[in-house]
Amino acid sequence: MKRILALLLLAVILLPLASCGYGPGEPADGPGTESAETDPPETEPPVPEEPLFPDLFEAKRAVLRLEDLDLPMKLYTEESYARFQTTRDKVTEELRKEDLTMEEAEKLYKRLSAARDLLKVVRGDTPRVYIYKEDDVHHSYYTPCTCVVVSAADEKYKAVSDTNCEISYRGNSTSGGDKPPYNIRFSEQVSLLGMDRGRKWCLLANLYDKTLMRNYIAYRLAAQMGLPYTSGCRFVELYYNGEYRGSYTLLEPVTDGRGRVEIDTERLDFIFEVDMNRNDGSYYVKPKLGQRMKVDKPDKVDSEGRAVLKDFFALMEEALKTHDMEQYGKYIDVDSFVNFYIHSEITKSIDVYDFSTRYFMKDGILYAGPVWDYDLSMGNVSASCNEDKYFTYCNVRGFGTKSGDSAEGEWMDNYWFHELMEDPAFRDRVIARYEEVFPLIENLYQDNSEGPCLIDWITERYGASFRRNYDEAGWMEMRRYSGLAKDETLPFEEEVAWLKDWFRRRAEWVSLMILDKCG
Repeated sequence: MKRILALLLLAVILLPLASCGYGPGEPADGPGTESAETDPPETEPPVPEEPLFPDLFEAKRAVLRLEDLDLPMKLYTEESYARFQTTRDKVTEELRKEDLTMEEAEKLYKRLSAARDLLKVVRGDTPRVYIYKEDDVHHSYYTPCTCVVVSAADEKYKAVSDTNCEISYRGNSTSGGDKPPYNIRFSEQVSLLGMDRGRKWCLLANLYDKTLMRNYIAYRLAAQMGLPYTSGCRFVELYYNGEYRGSYTLLEPVTDGRGRVEIDTERLDFIFEVDMNRNDGSYYVKPKLGQRMKVDKPDKVDSEGRAVLKDFFALMEEALKTHDMEQYGKYIDVDSFVNFYIHSEITKSIDVYDFSTRYFMKDGILYAGPVWDYDLSMGNVSASCNEDKYFTYCNVRGFGTKSGDSAEGEWMDNYWFHELMEDPAFRDRVIARYEEVFPLIENLYQDNSEGPCLIDWITERYGASFRRNYDEAGWMEMRRYSGLAKDETLPFEEEVAWLKDWFRRRAEWVSLMILDKCG
């Protein structure tokens, strides 16, 4: 694989001011400038500053409001809070003066405001999310809470606090786990830790993934490959009512914010989620060649929308069966399907068949993605779970390659992708794109031209946080929290080494498979 590096040379020519014909103190307005002497303008008296408040009562109220801090007291450093408290006490005492003037009140306001600006939030080596809630969290609906998000010590992102936040459990099998994931809904759109603004956010627990990093790796790779609307994510540590709960991944959901999937439901755009057997009251579609999908957006699908979907998938699948890109390219975004195919083969999520897989339809074109949910991927799948797809995944009991190595086996020869891979033009696009993105894939498990190995970088940057997840939050390294995850459980450091080696084996197998199918 060859990489072309383009070097651009910008020549900047600086012309000295003297070359323009103007000496010091000479006019620079060019020909025609009047040079006659004129009387100097009269000096106007300074304009008095407008008062900050309409009256003394409002000024006092404003000072008192400054005493209510944005974050709970214990989230500020002791030194900065003590300094603020001293200033606040002095200001409050002076505010009680019976003969207090408007000018004095404004000075007190500015003084206390400056003290607030000097408050420093307690920060660690990893961003933190604080949730405060009096009653229980529910699965099916949101309930009120307070949420505070604070960046790491070496970051400059502003702390975000919302006392009118809402929270619920999220997920299906994971929501019943000992370490639950959450959906959080802020009272308004906010940017968290540099990610795009939105109201709704997700906290993934990564309980079934002993490395805690599979979701992050999947989203990072998808973003680098250019899959549309890939969610931004950050590792964080969760504190719930002051109790440390361990490492989580803060994630943008697919919808509800700037930079997330942008559809216009009035123009009959849709977001779909593969869901093979559940029913939550949503509208479901079942294309003949594709997977059963529920419509995530819009919330309700009227008769016009149903007719559009029925006609679209009928025409799209007829075009797919032609194995002619010129025909099916009228209905699908080919580049997104190529990228999704490669990403899915490399990450090998067990759920890509049945759940969590997303598609969206915009302006009459179907796109593959955004990617979603990677706890049970990258080899973290049980070989003893009594379902054929688990046996095929792990290549056991006579299924798949029969090798017993989950890093082997073609995984995306199904549904629409089976038809697409029958087209030589699509296969050519796959191999060309695979060659382009292989350095990104290789970089997952070893150093290369893309930089240090991603898994090593994650471990070095967040290793202390991951260690606290097991040593301080109490999540057990050697306990298998789900019968769906891989059967052998290892200590954290060995799990990370196992993941790196799995990626190496997977990349080698997929490379040979793609060369064989597409070469």
